[in-house]
Amino acid sequence: MYFFPIDAIYLFLLLISCIGLTVVLLKKVHFLPTEVIQRSSPLDGLRGILALSVLAHHFYITYVWKTAGEWKKPEFVLIDNFGGTAVSLFFLITGYLFINKMMKVDISWKQVYLSRIKRIYPLYIATFFFILAITVSNVPISNTNISAFLKWVSAWLLFKGGTFEGFESGLVIAGVAWTLMYEWKFYFSLPIIYCIYHKKIPLALSLIIIAALLFYIFKEKSHYYYALFILSIPAIKFKEHLKSFIFESPKATNVIVIGLSVLSLFFTEPYTFSQMIPLAVIFSFIANGYNFFGMLYNNGLRILGEVSYSIYLIHGAVLYFFFSVLNIIDFNTTSLYSYYLSFPIIFSVVVLLSLFTYKFIESPFLRKKALISKRDPELITNK
Repeated sequence: MYFFPIDAIYLFLLLISCIGLTVVLLKKVHFLPTEVIQRSSPLDGLRGILALSVLAHHFYITYVWKTAGEWKKPEFVLIDNFGGTAVSLFFLITGYLFINKMMKVDISWKQVYLSRIKRIYPLYIATFFFILAITVSNVPISNTNISAFLKWVSAWLLFKGGTFEGFESGLVIAGVAWTLMYEWKFYFSLPIIYCIYHKKIPLALSLIIIAALLFYIFKEKSHYYYALFILSIPAIKFKEHLKSFIFESPKATNVIVIGLSVLSLFFTEPYTFSQMIPLAVIFSFIANGYNFFGMLYNNGLRILGEVSYSIYLIHGAVLYFFFSVLNIIDFNTTSLYSYYLSFPIIFSVVVLLSLFTYKFIESPFLRKKALISKRDPELITNK
């Protein structure tokens, strides 16, 4: 794989420029709900950057798909890491939030799972209707394939995705649903983590359960994704040490975090332990207050972070709509650099549509959750 191609650098600069301009435009916009404004965490700003990085990742892959006929990971490490490092950090955020919660003695499991359903499903269902419309328009349903259709629908409702009669429905949303499946597997493991941590079950049984979990994890081909949830634990266990280090040694902290960020983004491949470990260190610092010179506390970035789930879930649909339904570009005659000129347009549409879907699809359910969860503010979290 290539590390410093000019094609990747151009897209990197485009992404930074679009994020920067958007942050400036959103800086004084009053969009965030009260409970988010009162919450002070660099993770809020980080989410927006991560989701938009995934957009850039799939924007490039779309060009490859349209010109080479194959949806595949980029040959450039930097562009591949737009997606890989972002997803890895999203998994670290999820692990951090919920493993932290498992350390509490009193937990309302009903509320934990209801909060996840309300957080994830409303927008997911809305997005699935778009997938459904595109799929049905390409593969009409008949009496002969109704059973396969219902099986396909059930698979999508369980985040498994899949094709229908040969039509690659997952590409309608750039295949992002797979991460939700891994997150739900992690959520289902939370009661086990809770019982083992609080010694609610005998040691022998705990060891048997841990062995069974490890067997299940390593049985899966992509078992390394689960390591990212586990690698969030140092951010919790060494919280006080990290906060003290950040406060007492700001220059050293900058060198460590920025140095490891460059290493992870430019010189390591996604989902390898050579990348996961540096990312876990970076995340540990950010989760405990490191904010890249205050950047992650910027109001514009926090707004993008608040709508990051919308950005993540719908950006693929925007790409598909523009380049596969409207066909605004003739990929037979358009060079990669000419294609890049459309990135600010796609970026703007994704952000504006995400603000809309957050306001009218996500927010109503989140506000209900916030009212229910006043006794437990940590339940008010994003993806």
